[in-house]
Amino acid sequence: MSLGPEYTESEKPLLDQLVGLGWSHIEGSKSDPATTGRETFRGFLVESRLRKMLHQINPGPDGHPWLDDSRLSEAVSALTRTETGKLVEINERLTERLLEGVSVAGLPGWDQGRSQRIKFIDFDHPERNDFLAVNQFRMDEPGGQTKKFFVPDVVLFVNGIPLVVIECKSPYVTDPMAAGIDQLRRYANQRDLGAPEGSEQLFWTNQFVVSTYGDKARLGTFTSGPEHFLEWKDAAPLSRDQLADHLGKPAAELTGQELLVAGMLTPSNLLDLIRHYTLFQEAGGRRVKIVARYQQYRAVLKAVNRLRTGKTRKIDGEHDRRGGLVWHTQGSGKSLTMVFLVRAMRSDPVLRAFKVVIITDRTDLEKQLAATAKLSGETVQRARKSAKLRTMLAEHGPALVFAMIHKYRDTDTQSAKDHGLDGDEGVVSFGVLNTDESILIMVDEAHRSQTSTLHANLMAALPNAAKIGFTGTPIMREGKKRTESIFGEFIDKYTIRQAEEDGAVVPIFYEGRTAKGAVAGGSDLDELFEDMFADHTDAEIEKLKTRYATAGSVLEAPNPIAAKAKSMLWHYVSTVMPNGFKAQVTASSRLATIRYQEALATARDELVAQIEALPAHLRADSNGDAVDIDGLDRKMQMLVRAVPQTELLKALEFIPVISGSHNDDPTWAQWTDKSGQDTVIEDFKKKLGQQGEKTSPVAFLIVRTMLLTGFDAPVEQVLYLDRSIQDAELLQAIARVNRTATGKSAGLLVDYYGVGAHLQKALKAYAPEDAEDAIGALASIKAELPKLRDRHARVVSVFAQAGIDTFDTAQDVEACVQVLADEALRARFGVLLKQFLLTMDTVMPRPEALPFVRDAKRLGIISLAAKRRYRDDGLGDFDSSLYGEKVRKLIDEHVTALDIAIKIPPVSITDPDFLAKVQGLTSDKAKASEMEHALRYHIRKNFDEDPARYTKLSERLDDILKTLTDKWEQLALALTELLGDAQSDDGGSAVHEDPLVARFYGLLEAEFATSSTLSEEVRIDIVHLAQEIVIEVEKQARIVRFWHNPHKQDFLRRQLIHTLDDRDLFPFDEQASLADKLMELAKANQSLISARAR
Repeated sequence: MSLGPEYTESEKPLLDQLVGLGWSHIEGSKSDPATTGRETFRGFLVESRLRKMLHQINPGPDGHPWLDDSRLSEAVSALTRTETGKLVEINERLTERLLEGVSVAGLPGWDQGRSQRIKFIDFDHPERNDFLAVNQFRMDEPGGQTKKFFVPDVVLFVNGIPLVVIECKSPYVTDPMAAGIDQLRRYANQRDLGAPEGSEQLFWTNQFVVSTYGDKARLGTFTSGPEHFLEWKDAAPLSRDQLADHLGKPAAELTGQELLVAGMLTPSNLLDLIRHYTLFQEAGGRRVKIVARYQQYRAVLKAVNRLRTGKTRKIDGEHDRRGGLVWHTQGSGKSLTMVFLVRAMRSDPVLRAFKVVIITDRTDLEKQLAATAKLSGETVQRARKSAKLRTMLAEHGPALVFAMIHKYRDTDTQSAKDHGLDGDEGVVSFGVLNTDESILIMVDEAHRSQTSTLHANLMAALPNAAKIGFTGTPIMREGKKRTESIFGEFIDKYTIRQAEEDGAVVPIFYEGRTAKGAVAGGSDLDELFEDMFADHTDAEIEKLKTRYATAGSVLEAPNPIAAKAKSMLWHYVSTVMPNGFKAQVTASSRLATIRYQEALATARDELVAQIEALPAHLRADSNGDAVDIDGLDRKMQMLVRAVPQTELLKALEFIPVISGSHNDDPTWAQWTDKSGQDTVIEDFKKKLGQQGEKTSPVAFLIVRTMLLTGFDAPVEQVLYLDRSIQDAELLQAIARVNRTATGKSAGLLVDYYGVGAHLQKALKAYAPEDAEDAIGALASIKAELPKLRDRHARVVSVFAQAGIDTFDTAQDVEACVQVLADEALRARFGVLLKQFLLTMDTVMPRPEALPFVRDAKRLGIISLAAKRRYRDDGLGDFDSSLYGEKVRKLIDEHVTALDIAIKIPPVSITDPDFLAKVQGLTSDKAKASEMEHALRYHIRKNFDEDPARYTKLSERLDDILKTLTDKWEQLALALTELLGDAQSDDGGSAVHEDPLVARFYGLLEAEFATSSTLSEEVRIDIVHLAQEIVIEVEKQARIVRFWHNPHKQDFLRRQLIHTLDDRDLFPFDEQASLADKLMELAKANQSLISARAR
């Protein structure tokens, strides 16, 4: 096994820490499945351990084991029998079996012979389970895909069941975290590449996966996209100091990997996370698995501890001290924290008897609580009328009661429908309903309800209940004292700054467009005032501007709305739409939302007309051909960049979502209908695109107050503000754009009203210690410019240190590529370039980005050339997903303008133009470098198809490089000759003309030569053996779907062992291992074999 930095910096320290926590450890084998307790490498369970532990943790009535082989096989079959459906569906079913156990036939005379439920894991007594870590755990891929097997670095088993897969990377490679995450997704066949890969079976029972390179570690589930992998930054219930003492190092030196292992993989913590902190839900049109984030786990641990140890009102004499406030910023999973708390309470011996009353306005929370209730054998009680709620609250004993907060109003009165959440009209006073102490009231968005008479009635109805308030924003100064007197002290805080640092949410950038709301190609807002009031004097116009800054009439006026809509659409098309995201507009009134819908549709049609009026040579991009636009003005550049999106632009929809009234214009009904709104909202949450099952052209939602709170749509990137909004409502509204999504580096707040001018005033409503955390990193997008300058300087310094300060010529590019020959420097360049281009993507297309455009293009070209040269990821292509579509377009334009695609050699040496492209490089050194790395890639890529041949090629390459060091002209000639040999595609040899026989011969010869001298007679015998093997393999390959049938492949393997034994060329104890290698060679050549077998 390799002892490189991947092992020494990550894998070995991880295993050592696991062993210290009580895990046993086995080092896996790539040749013998028995090492890990399996019969074959396709097995995903360590079945011997599972059977043993089922005996131990499921004793009979006399305390002794009672499960016989038949019952054990029945239990094991519940995890191994063939399952249908998608991986996430299978995993959800099997996770439920892990939590609930399965029923097997009972014993006569015990419980009247009834079936008995046996458990796979003893969650109540973690110490009774078996915890095993296996490193280098080989798994064969089903169906014989080209990649025959994969080897996760660490797999964690509980009672022989694989629950966690960990991928360890070297900290010195380019973006090790991303590489590890990509491998984990490949193992689980979650990359949607078309052809299957990995082995989904290994993930049937998986609970989460981890990518780590020692210093940093991130976790996700197998359904997580890369943006949803997050660090675990807490060792709770241990403190950082306690963990540091345990590991014998200063707390400041703790690594991300050490914190994750301590916080998640301590045996009791792992079982706790599986039992209480893991769930499934719909997100973005698909089913996903979710595991808690560290702040959610920490908060629930603290809440449970306070509920168990805090003083009741009776003991305290004044207040109940068992509750408190949980302030977790919006977008960080606050509602799920409530679900996790209920689940944890339901298995706690003290707290399981509590009646839990959830007060919220989130219907999605109700769905999650229903699933939680099912696990604990109860159902959610829902109150539809206040009288029903009164009855539910008055009942004694455990229950899970879900109530929308307005249920405390008389819902039969019109006032209950017309007043906002915190209004007091229509409130029904219940008096004291239940004096039990075993009641917990959980209030969602506690900051919104803590001052109302309504909330006071709730507390009066259940006077001895514990109370926990959840809020996504800090409590305003004037209500803070009272709020804390109601709920108690803070239980846990997780601020927006912490969430941004963790990557749980994206930062939000502010852009004000009030004073000079410039519209590309049109008038700004000042000019609009002059057009609208042309008959007034300058002084009168200035007075009108001042007046209209706070009055509603101008906010509904058609002309200003038309101008702002045009500005919004141009901003959206140039800034947001290229990366596939959507927008929300908040207007001053329902009438304004309707007018915005009309104005945006008009602006869209005008923009499409301008694009279609472009000269033909500027519309070439619609056919996929990039256009050089450097000489065009900004407006024309934007129009040209929008050409490929013309058809989608035509389809864009702008939908108002508003409440209805009896006196509405009949044409408004389409925007106020509840069922229609639900459909629109679901469409909005889909990816941007033509209407389809997973895509939708609904690009803008236009609202007054609806959907500004409790609305979660990761696809939304920009919020356009055009009405007064302040305090908590402002903080909640701007958080609509902070959800993470693939390719989304920031949320945008574009202000057409002037909200930003009053932001400091708004923050005075909060205590000084909370004000900074209230707004987090919300800053003007102009604040990104110093960061852009700094990141530009950092990335160009990579080459400046080597004396390169220009990137204009092909020689400059080649010099930079040569500098990047060092793998560690190449990794550093990749990180710095990514940071620079991500910031470019945020700032573009603002004019402030223009000074950096030239270098962004050229650095992109250098990155492309280096990726092609060194084949780090095999393909050598520029990955636009790392940087954003705007930057990709920028570099594509430059590639086309410089004809770079023609000048850079293709990746494969089998490309007919490869040598011609190499000859066009700038020097013999460049030619030699290109051929060397092309040969290494070719050998690496094809090695499995003919190991013997490519081993010899690799040895010849190393000899040439060693002999001709720094002799570039001679080296280039020698490598050209070697390329000719490598490009030979017949694969035959002097031994046999049949390329397939030659490949099997090469493997057999290499195996024989390791232990014996190869005589001519033996050589002939091996040729004959290779011929027999090829005949047998081709015979079996004629069976329909042979490469997808593990049983048929096992039969062939046994046949190969018999053939080897009959020939008596290899020792008996080596034949099974050699048969495995022959099967691997057959799988690697399956395309050739299948073609010949037809």
